[in-house]
Amino acid sequence: MEATRERRTTLVDLLDRILDKGAVIDADVIITVSGVPLIGLKLRAMLASIETMIQYGMWADWDRAIRAAASEEEKRKIAQANALLQGETPGFQCAASYWQSSGACPAWTYGTLTITDAAIRLHRREPLACLVAVRFEDLAGYSLEYGTISAAAEPTGYLHLVLTDGSVSSLHPDATEQVISGIGAEMNRRKLRWVPVECHARMPENYRRCVAKEI
Repeated sequence: MEATRERRTTLVDLLDRILDKGAVIDADVIITVSGVPLIGLKLRAMLASIETMIQYGMWADWDRAIRAAASEEEKRKIAQANALLQGETPGFQCAASYWQSSGACPAWTYGTLTITDAAIRLHRREPLACLVAVRFEDLAGYSLEYGTISAAAEPTGYLHLVLTDGSVSSLHPDATEQVISGIGAEMNRRKLRWVPVECHARMPENYRRCVAKEI
């Protein structure tokens, strides 16, 4: 008789095998109390990754249904977001946040900033809501400051839109320079004045620890 070496299988090896090839469980289980059988279970199950099951023809209909539902949900969200534009033609878009100073806990609210042919809009997708809507005709100017919430991070631009009624909308776009350029182009097209102005709106120090400059 030849000696054989027992191969040790780790939990990782077992999970990799189950996900890749699958495993079939066929078992009869009887639960007894004081020698009296009370519950009987007859188990026949297959364990495998979704990809493996679909490959072998299992759950293909479920996979198509899930993908179709996800596609329809994405279309619905896009349609709702476009509805917030009120028929305007979108131009430049980027991720941005809006400083909401009202309420018990002032904080940044994240969303998508869109420069349309009529206004600057920032909407949130979940739950869907329009956070900022500023018509170009209502803009008096802007103020720009740079800062960061981390000592290790590079300063980024905080854009304060100053309106003709004296109110200020403070934004933190991912692409500040492009936003300023895009708004400026629309303002110039309308022959409206778009210049830096004095603005006393400032972020709290815990959100803006180092101001570099103001334009």
